[in-house]
Amino acid sequence: MGEMRRRDAAEEVWLGSTLQGRPTFGEAEVLDLQGILSCHAWAVPDEPIPAHLSPTDALRRWQAGACAMCSARRGSLVVDHCHETGFVRGLLCRSCNSAEPHSTAPSFAAYRSRSPAVMLQVEEQYGSPWDGFGRTDT
Repeated sequence: MGEMRRRDAAEEVWLGSTLQGRPTFGEAEVLDLQGILSCHAWAVPDEPIPAHLSPTDALRRWQAGACAMCSARRGSLVVDHCHETGFVRGLLCRSCNSAEPHSTAPSFAAYRSRSPAVMLQVEEQYGSPWDGFGRTDT
């Protein structure tokens, strides 16, 4: 029980006030029209990520149930990853995750170049080495 409280306290310190003042879904739509990605309007924690969090867990805590693209909080988020490198980029709602590989919209290009994983400076491989990511013999 004490370990759990210590971890929760470490996460609170790490996140600080970054979850406050985030755009709502409606506000995110307005940002998108301006070419601003939802997660690019979020504050990035100043503190180092607590050691007990994996990169994907850090993304889950920081995104706090909000899609990185549209700020939607409906349903569960899926782990989005680059299909070339296999690295996790962030958490998206199913709608944005389905659109991401096919969209040439500026907001999706911005997401690919500065994803939540890049913003938090975390790196984690999606899946397993058997998925073929990063292989040069194909």
